[in-house]
Amino acid sequence: MKWIIRGLLRASLGALLLISCSKSESQGGKGGRGAQTVAVEAIVAKQELLSNSVRGVGILQPSKEVDIQAEMTGKVQTVYFKDGKDVKAGEYLVKIEDANLKAIMSRAHSKLILVRGTTNRKKQQFDAGAISNQEWEAALADLRIAEADSAEAAANLQKTLIWAPFNGKLGLGKIHIGERLSVGDQIVKIVQKYPLKVDFSVADKYASVLSPGMEVELRRDAVSYKAVIEALESALDGSTRTLQARAIISGEPEKLVPGAPLEFLLELPPRQSMTVPPEAIGSDALGSNVYLYKGGKAELTRIEIGIRLVDRVEVLTGINIGDTVLCVGASPVRHGGDVEISRIR
Repeated sequence: MKWIIRGLLRASLGALLLISCSKSESQGGKGGRGAQTVAVEAIVAKQELLSNSVRGVGILQPSKEVDIQAEMTGKVQTVYFKDGKDVKAGEYLVKIEDANLKAIMSRAHSKLILVRGTTNRKKQQFDAGAISNQEWEAALADLRIAEADSAEAAANLQKTLIWAPFNGKLGLGKIHIGERLSVGDQIVKIVQKYPLKVDFSVADKYASVLSPGMEVELRRDAVSYKAVIEALESALDGSTRTLQARAIISGEPEKLVPGAPLEFLLELPPRQSMTVPPEAIGSDALGSNVYLYKGGKAELTRIEIGIRLVDRVEVLTGINIGDTVLCVGASPVRHGGDVEISRIR
């Protein structure tokens, strides 16, 4: 009886071992340890002629714009201008009381006349050998000081009369007769509107192809305007990594007001470049990437992208002509994983 029981136990244990091994083999599957080959579409990288344009928003600027400020401390004696009126270069705007400055200039001028007479006599004495070089040099120094004092007094007196620096239109005045001004106080703004300018910025990757003379299309309230780039900033903005450009607008469009924003469209020269479908590009904390097909494996590669179009994205660095780029999409592809190309697009 004991021999029969032992035989049954051995048979049951063998059956359990057989079942366990069968399950392990079926779970391992093809490739071992659950590895699966992912089937994805791919493209072969090649260059194409890529047309390019840059869009953005610029700010309208007048031809010239200056805030007229007080250069002397004093009380406003006369205001010659009217708010919002056109003025011509040299036209008087404001007169500041100048009685004390006239007295200072008169005293300085009188002193200058006196010192000049003394210097002339010293010159005659020096030529006759009656005075030393040191006395003659001191006389010349006194003359230069008197001349400087007289010139300063005249300049200060001139600052009491403020005039328009160029032809333009005045804004709203900020002063009144009898008001006491300090140096730097705002008086009025003067703007010469035409030719209008627009300042705009483009990303650093376009800086090398931008140049004076390029045409720019502008739009404001569904109306288009033409402009030509006049000048570029000498260096990139350190904080935004953009290059600022200034364009001159053709004609004298009356509806455009300085300071207003407007859209710009800049057509850049076409160039040879490589593109990939949007679904081929992934991203993480380190930036953008793609998977390349290498001997049946997926290889993660870092890239730098350029412009984005509707159906493709420009790749500036990271892939070469002839590379097979996987169109991963939602496929569970990982670096070093087995992949199978289902179709070359």
